[in-house]
Amino acid sequence: MITVVDNGSTDGSIGTIAGRYPDIRLLPLGSNHGFTGGIAAGVARSPARNVIFLNNDATPEPGWLQAMLRAIDDAPEDVMSVGGKIVDLSGKLIDFVGGLMTFDGHAFQNGFRYPVGSRQEPAQGAELLFACGGNMISRREPLLAVGGFDDDYFAYLEDVDFGWRSWIAGYRVTYEAGAIVRHASAATSVRLGDFERGVLFERNALQTVLKNYESDMLNNVAGSIFLTYLHRLHHYATERNTETKELTRPPLSANNSHRPGLWSRLRQRVRGRKPLAVIDDPLTAMQFRAFEWIVRNADRIASKRDRVQQLRKRSDLEIFARFPLHIVPTYPGDETLMQSALFRLFRPSAPSTQKTLIEIMRS
Repeated sequence: MITVVDNGSTDGSIGTIAGRYPDIRLLPLGSNHGFTGGIAAGVARSPARNVIFLNNDATPEPGWLQAMLRAIDDAPEDVMSVGGKIVDLSGKLIDFVGGLMTFDGHAFQNGFRYPVGSRQEPAQGAELLFACGGNMISRREPLLAVGGFDDDYFAYLEDVDFGWRSWIAGYRVTYEAGAIVRHASAATSVRLGDFERGVLFERNALQTVLKNYESDMLNNVAGSIFLTYLHRLHHYATERNTETKELTRPPLSANNSHRPGLWSRLRQRVRGRKPLAVIDDPLTAMQFRAFEWIVRNADRIASKRDRVQQLRKRSDLEIFARFPLHIVPTYPGDETLMQSALFRLFRPSAPSTQKTLIEIMRS
């Protein structure tokens, strides 16, 4: 039985599928629940032993399915998921052959957009912190037992979160080099727009670390996480907006511009008070919107965190001994922050390594 989850389409897909393929089980969600919501709905109704995830903008190469099935069937019982290899549409550039996670919950694809063969690829069956959700296979029962992909993510970093939770719960993730797909990177996600995607990236990174770090580790790394977030927010607010002098004025310094005369006071009564500062940059607004979601959903995140920690069978120190956390200057101003004495005071004590973005990937 084939199940098609319709994630709020508006192009007549439901009618077309129902008319042409009456044997297909159709599950219309009514609205767009994102990648994570669509996956959750489909997996919950699937009786299959294994579940394969393949992006709609990815094309498998010959032998892909056989390689995936063989890898999961031959894997030890503690292997939750197997991730395949992803290249660009030409087959010449790396898209995904493993990834890394930063201390604050962001993640990168190792060797992204470097030529195939130019970077060290994981050995067949090697362990990964996470598989890419665009080309992976998972055992359905343990996937459901650890909660699957988190519905609150909508899209982005949900596979990183799922991989980390898999390791926390005592499972492993491995690599299958023979399961290759060609991927038109961002062919679907670009429709969301850069700023909407940015909100998802930022809030999902924060969700990931707040849910998954064990208590001692979270207490250790929280300072560096929130210092970094505040530094980025400050940089955007003061460098990318036009009316922000009041945000950087030293305390008790003269501020003659805000001592209105009679005409200005009369005008204020008619038009209202002139704002002290103006946020007119969408990247700055993106950072605020991401943190707004975290604040409004704090209790929900704490509840999910409890469920994650109840499943814990492996410590974060053991996980990060395998997959060190990364410190990667990514945003404007990051390099200055991460070289500062203050950041060094907050640097996580867990196994970590510092790299530049170009060492990891090409934009």
